[in-house]
Amino acid sequence: MSNMQDIADKAGVSRATVSRVLSDHPSVKAATRKKVLHWVKELGYEPNLIAQSLAGNSTNIIGVIVPEIAYPFFSEIIEAIESQAFYEGYSVIICNTNRSLEKEKNILTGLNKRKVDGIIAVPVSTEFSLNSYRKLNIPVTMITKKVEGFHSIYISHYRGGELMAKHFLSVGFRKIGYIGPVKKSTSAIKFQGLRDYLLANGIELTDVIECDPPANMNATGVSENVKNYILVRGIQSEVLLANDDISACEAISALQMQGISVPHDIAVAGFDNSLLAREMNPKLTSLAQPLEMIGKKAVEVLLDQINYHTQPQMYEMESRVVIRESTVSWNVQQS
Repeated sequence: MSNMQDIADKAGVSRATVSRVLSDHPSVKAATRKKVLHWVKELGYEPNLIAQSLAGNSTNIIGVIVPEIAYPFFSEIIEAIESQAFYEGYSVIICNTNRSLEKEKNILTGLNKRKVDGIIAVPVSTEFSLNSYRKLNIPVTMITKKVEGFHSIYISHYRGGELMAKHFLSVGFRKIGYIGPVKKSTSAIKFQGLRDYLLANGIELTDVIECDPPANMNATGVSENVKNYILVRGIQSEVLLANDDISACEAISALQMQGISVPHDIAVAGFDNSLLAREMNPKLTSLAQPLEMIGKKAVEVLLDQINYHTQPQMYEMESRVVIRESTVSWNVQQS
């Protein structure tokens, strides 16, 4: 007796595409639809069997878990995931953990009850979250973090830190500072890359303002830390790399409140190249992650897990420095 996978194999398409054709999904190209329906008829895949298959274990629903939906970095990834999932015939349930382990557990329980086919997630913790995901027995793809034992799609934060350091040196900065975590976090890895590259070139960081990443878009902890650092020590750096774009925005606000102009007195760069970097004033130099590619790749990898039970693989995406007003104007003025 033929099944949907037999049709997919004969037609040279994915099982999800066969499902889209059989449910008359509008995203399927006419040529693909014709080819699939040909093999439906050729293999004698009867309509009643189709209905049974569609009513079986598959719900064609994907759960997406992120720390904060409102943050442009995550919202851009979510948009790419939803668009690709829709194309593949899947609906998406979007969940927000607020970086809470307890909420994350409750979300996973809820998604399990909804019988989602798979989950794309940014785990709250690469140390304490993973058992909750393993217990589900549901395909999971992790994004933005490298997580052993799971399919993971991410950039190298260490390499990102190196790229920012290389850029700073190439345009003439020699007094370089950092704002953000410096230990025990994924974010701190970029600090290590920045510091190591500079040390290899005979330069030590001038200012290190240690602080946690903002908990949400409205958090002001970074701004307070930068303000207090300035009041106690002053700023000696020519340029500051912030852990992320929100931190950069908070840092610029704190600097301006102390009468320090960005980029005229000091340059500031961010990390992520989210919508915030492109829209703030001054426009922010930032390390760009390929957010759309991460989202689309996550759906592709997850569907391979669902349909073919693939073994965990690591997918490291390329990143690049995007130069904007927050560093360029400083360099022009000083030359």
